[in-house]
Amino acid sequence: MSETGFHEENRSVEVDGATLAGTLTLPTMAGPWPVALLLGGTFSDLRDADADPRLWPGVPRRGMYAILARGLAEAGIASFRFDRRGAGESTGELGVRRRQEVADAGAVWRWIRSLPECDGRAAMLGHSAGAYVLCRVAHEVGQPDAAVLQGALYRSIAGLLEYNYRLVRDYMRLGKSETAWVREHSRKAYEDATMMDDIVQAIRKREPQAAGQLDGEPWTRDLSSLRYDLDLPPEDQFRHLAAPSLVLHASEDLNVPVEDSFNTIRALWAAGNRQVELRIIPGANHSFQLDADDYATRVREKLTMQNFGRPFHPLYPAVVIDYLARMLL
Repeated sequence: MSETGFHEENRSVEVDGATLAGTLTLPTMAGPWPVALLLGGTFSDLRDADADPRLWPGVPRRGMYAILARGLAEAGIASFRFDRRGAGESTGELGVRRRQEVADAGAVWRWIRSLPECDGRAAMLGHSAGAYVLCRVAHEVGQPDAAVLQGALYRSIAGLLEYNYRLVRDYMRLGKSETAWVREHSRKAYEDATMMDDIVQAIRKREPQAAGQLDGEPWTRDLSSLRYDLDLPPEDQFRHLAAPSLVLHASEDLNVPVEDSFNTIRALWAAGNRQVELRIIPGANHSFQLDADDYATRVREKLTMQNFGRPFHPLYPAVVIDYLARMLL
């Protein structure tokens, strides 16, 4: 065995209208092996669960999936992670909507299952919105042998936005300097927090855009990108997942409240899936990293995604590696 216990190869998957570039991380012990597909969340444009700098300039790299993939390989599990369509080294249009994201993930899942390196056992892991994509792929393409749902959303899209922008609104209510900071450093968060009631009302009426007055000027927000998630709401997707599943959440998640994990468990049970484990990582944020101790810094780093540079909790990714090893090895 090599000193690292893993080796990595660049691989690409041909999908409809694009080539998805990724990394296949393999154990150094004799194969074939079980393989895990790693699906990123909203800001995980790049294969290592990092934000594409063309969309999110100045955001630190967190490397969450690189750390996870290498840990899995050292335990004897191969994995594949990839750049989203149009991001990183992948071709195609950047910033596609959810329907295309699900289709791409489904194509990669079929490819994973056909790999000669795969011993027939395959798992999927989805973080945040990636957990939603995982459930859709399980339904449309095929079940995994095991699944990990990290920071999965259960509540409605309107409820998600209310949760996130109430945090911003509460911070701005502390004073003029806090409001000015948000307006300067995260203009979209300022607009959406200020106009939250109009946005939520428009979503609930299934209107294509929200409109109102912001700082005395006409204001609109296009909501068409939410259509797929509204037609197929998150809370209805867990019934499609029949595989043994780990529901993993963080106690200090400011993106998706930890309470959603309990409802996810209930939804899986209600659909007849009793092979479910729940783990809550104490003191960690949505990415299982350790945020700053003070409230103001936590909020500011969330809005600018500077918390991507924070250290990971000591339990991550060991808790995922342990689970998948028990399920697949």
